[in-house]
Amino acid sequence: MAIVSPDPSSVEPLLEALPKPSRPPISPDWQQLDPQQIIDHVKRVFSPLERELVGFGPLLVQCIYALLCQENLLLFSPAGTAKTLCANLIFSRIGGARVFDTQMSKGTLAEELFGSVDIEQMKHGRVTHNTIDTLVDADLAFIDEFFDANDMVLRALLGIFNERVFKKGSQYERANLHTGIAAANYVRANDVTEAVLDRFLFRAYIAPDYSPYTLLEIDCAFTRHYGRATVPPIEAQVPLAHLSFLADLVRGQAPGRQISAPPHVLFMKNAIVNRYRELIGERAAAAKSKPPYISPRTYAKSRFLLNAAALLRGRLEVTAEDLPQLKYIVTTIGGPEEQSDCFEKALAETQMTVRGDDLEHIDNLVAANELAEQVMARYRDGQRVPCSGFLDRLLRFFGLKSEGDITFQHVRRYVDALDCSSEQVRLLKLGVLKRIQDLTGRVDHRDGGLLS
Repeated sequence: MAIVSPDPSSVEPLLEALPKPSRPPISPDWQQLDPQQIIDHVKRVFSPLERELVGFGPLLVQCIYALLCQENLLLFSPAGTAKTLCANLIFSRIGGARVFDTQMSKGTLAEELFGSVDIEQMKHGRVTHNTIDTLVDADLAFIDEFFDANDMVLRALLGIFNERVFKKGSQYERANLHTGIAAANYVRANDVTEAVLDRFLFRAYIAPDYSPYTLLEIDCAFTRHYGRATVPPIEAQVPLAHLSFLADLVRGQAPGRQISAPPHVLFMKNAIVNRYRELIGERAAAAKSKPPYISPRTYAKSRFLLNAAALLRGRLEVTAEDLPQLKYIVTTIGGPEEQSDCFEKALAETQMTVRGDDLEHIDNLVAANELAEQVMARYRDGQRVPCSGFLDRLLRFFGLKSEGDITFQHVRRYVDALDCSSEQVRLLKLGVLKRIQDLTGRVDHRDGGLLS
């Protein structure tokens, strides 16, 4: 295993109160950074890799999404399909990053990932790991033969790969990990590995391709690099600080800069994934196999993917045009063809059944639900209902003078009047009506308990 470290003067502590790793600082003039200029540079840096990794086009797109979302990628395939080369080439294009590289085995110990135990601390009854130059300290990580590790070691990875923290006993440290890539020749399925797999938002399968054209292209690429990922000049690298800036933007953590998404697009996102789960579940039932698990965490984090898709297309607003990119999360890229078929069917069916006026109804239902919550806050805390276009519309519709005249009854009557065609949108409408009824009961009868 190895860590490639930048100049120590280029890093800063994350938490001064705790001994912990650090990360390259984002440029102090980050507010002046142009996201589109960085995106254009990312495309220029990574697009040439398609020639070096023959047939990896969709996987390269998925790798870029993983970097922009600050998420993890799992690669699995038979041996000898360039998984390691892929990770090395991707990471070689990122400047100023510390890379942790290791290969798992059944005998891999936690100390090999998180550092040796501090003997001096142990004398005082405290078990503390020295995490410098370990996975905890790394910005990027490649873990080969991932499923050769035992379940205890895999479980220990959960905190770093999802929450980005290392917790063991009384030791608590923030991990720097931006993106981790794990590679395996097989997937081992049990309760522990299912939880681990859920920490990989992106998954890909690399199938061997023995066609004459592909084999000759591989020969040409191999002649250029002989299987080695050389570090390109600085101008052909993307600074990790710039990737971190884009990831902060994608994840809603860049103050003053947000990527917006209308409610109907987010509704469509969930409807597509729901329909995909139904279709792939039917296929699995017919084959008497277990369907792939899609957790609520994946539903939520798919918003990162949509934000990244919009950003890659030069927008700071997610639109319905970005929804096809969900395939990079809900399916295994390069995996079973039935997954791709089910996703395309789910996408087409959802776009056919939820359209026209229903798209506007979704936005209005979400606005009505938010207005009901604001009316509740007025009753509970005396807060004014904020001005909005939707509030103005209701005031005019009911002939009211001010926000203080709006009641739950007005919101309910408005929602009742919406004529929804899609069954999924009608279910959303029922959910909103149920919430309004619940809030009304809390005010009228004071039976809402602690939350009233």
